[in-house]
Order: sequence, then C-alpha cells, then structure tokens
Amino acid sequence: MTAAVLPAPQPGRSPFAGADICRQAGLTLPDRAARPDFDDDLWDFTDVAGLPVSLALAVRRFSFTQIADPRWRLVAKELIFAMLVPRHEAVAGLPRAFRTPMHITTASGRLQEISRFLNWLAGQGIPALGEVCAHHCEAYLAHRRYVLDEHGTVVGERSPALRRGAAQAVIDLLNYGELFSADRPDPGLRPWGGATASAIAEMPSGRTSNKTPPLSDDVLRPMLAAALYLTTVIGPHAVTLNNQVRDALRAWGRSGEQTFPSPSHAPVAEITRLLDRYLRENSPLPMLPRHWVSERLSSGWRPDDPLLPVGLNMLARQAGINRFSHRWLDELRDPIEETPPSASRKYSPATGLLSTALTARARRPGPRPCTSPRPSPWPASSGPPPLP
Repeated sequence: MTAAVLPAPQPGRSPFAGADICRQAGLTLPDRAARPDFDDDLWDFTDVAGLPVSLALAVRRFSFTQIADPRWRLVAKELIFAMLVPRHEAVAGLPRAFRTPMHITTASGRLQEISRFLNWLAGQGIPALGEVCAHHCEAYLAHRRYVLDEHGTVVGERSPALRRGAAQAVIDLLNYGELFSADRPDPGLRPWGGATASAIAEMPSGRTSNKTPPLSDDVLRPMLAAALYLTTVIGPHAVTLNNQVRDALRAWGRSGEQTFPSPSHAPVAEITRLLDRYLRENSPLPMLPRHWVSERLSSGWRPDDPLLPVGLNMLARQAGINRFSHRWLDELRDPIEETPPSASRKYSPATGLLSTALTARARRPGPRPCTSPRPSPWPASSGPPPLP
C-alpha cells in the first residue's frame, strides 16, 4: 500500500498556528481560566477538568523551553499537538499516526523524552533532523540504556520501560515527520528494521506469552461459583446489614428525648434492670480494648477497680441512655468497705451496678468482666465499640 504524501507546509508556518489547544482537544476549562495557545512555549493544563487530584503540576504544564533549538521546539509542539488532537485535518491523513487522543499524562512523558532526544542530537553536533541516520538512533538508545561512571565505563543497565520510551521518541519523530513545518527527518529512515518500541526495548512481557499460566477448570470453576454465590446470595444481605449498622451508629451518637436521654442523676433503675438481664442470661459484661483501659489508668483509675475494664458507655446505651457520666459512679458504687471483693453482698437497687456484679461473681460465672483476652476489641454484646 502506498501512503499518501501530504503537501509540504509553508516554511515556518505550522498548520496548528494560533490554535486553542484545549478547544481542539476537547478539554474543559473554567470560564475565566487561561487557555493555552499553540504558539506559547508553556502549555498550562493545570485547570483542566477531570484530571486526578494526585497529578503533579509538573505533569500538567508542558514546557517547550527545555529544547534549545527553536526549530526543534516547533517540531515538538507539532508532535504533541498531533497526539492530543488526532482528528485534526492535518493529522488524520498520516498513515502511522495514533488514532486515539493521548492523555495529558502520557503526552507529558512523550514530551520529556522527545526533548532529551532533540537536545542529545544538538549535543552531537547534528544541525538538522534530515541528517539523522540509523547509527544516531542506535547511539541514543545505548545512551539511554546503559549507566556509565565518570570514566565512561558501563556499570549498569536501565529498565526496559525507559528503553522503550527512548525508542518510541525516535519512532514518533519518523511517524509524524510529514507534519513538521520547521524541520523533518529523512522519510526513508527506518531504524531497527521497523520494529516496535517494545521489541526494541526487549520488554519481558507482551511479546511471547503470559507470565502467569491460565487457571485450570478444576480451580477456576469453583472460584467463579463461590464468587457468584457471594454476589447474588450473600451480597444483598450484606448491604442490608451494613445499612442497619450505619443507622445504629447514627442513632447511638444522637441524643433525643424519646430514645437516648441524658439524665443529670444516675439512672439506677435502668441500669439495675439491665444488670438483672445480664444475670438471667448468664452473659459477661462488655469489655474495653486494652488501649482504653490504659487511658483510664493514666487518668487516675485504680488498677484494682473492678469496673476498670467494663464498657460503661455500652451499658448506658443498652439501658437507653445516651452516654455514661462518670459523675454517676459514686451513686452506683457500693459504700467503701473492707469487705473482700469475692464476698457476697446484699443486693441493693441504690447501689446496683457494683453490688450486682460482685454478688454474681460469688454465685455463678456471669455477669462479670471477662479476664481472658478476646481476639477482637469489640464487646461481647451487639453494638459499636464502647467509648472510654
């Protein structure tokens, strides 16, 4: 197939001169944002909508001033513009041009490598792209491939991805050569026998076969069946449960007159009824994670206090109270006595919290704080982790 040869543009006159880059490339900018022009030496895409927040400013700003030769600076502009706007009438006829608009991130990387190649040519004393031959292309690839010490000795080799970028820069100049208005490479130049950049760079993947072999059916089919079961059967229930947990968390963090009051005095009756339920169900009291126990100790709690590891906020919420106030402790504790902790005391609603826990400890296993470590910081009862 014979490629159509485009007519040579006027010397020094680019087909993209004066073009609004963002409008041509379909990039959206705010109304008052500065719009980069093709003739500018700095194309600033900082305010382009839709770019990821993590994209660095250096990638959003295309600076062509790093190319010393003004002619080659124009060549680089035309090349990058053609990659951003492949449907432009001056680009669409090129037989080896990219047909899909290039992302700004990719175009920025191409510009960096093109600038290195053009400046390397200038450092080699090559005055025009038409004088570049296959030997120069091989020399530049070797320049980018090997790491040399101060004596010019090879001490290492760069990655295949870097080698691929170097080869791609040369190939791009040849593929878009008919478009350039200031200087053009030899249209008959085909370094590396016309091989692709990946083949030239000896990329380890994508040229022979996958590194990881495909799974056999005896492994793949059960895995797909399990995944289908999770998404179709368990998934809807998980969504419902997640919504219920979210609603409960919002309710527990909100104080209301009908649901979670905040009484000024100790709610002895409510906590007493709750502890009676713990006694009947023979279940342990909710416990705090160890780091919250340490915070209580640092705030002045006694190490031998039987309530030290108990989740008081969780007990309050289960009793229908917004938050446990430490001011209630004196009302809920037993009077200070010398009675041993394991001794049975007479149950008293006025001092229900500690009396119930200690009396039950002497009679049967629950309700009492669990002394054995739990595998999870969550309490035994339902609900979110208690606050210290």
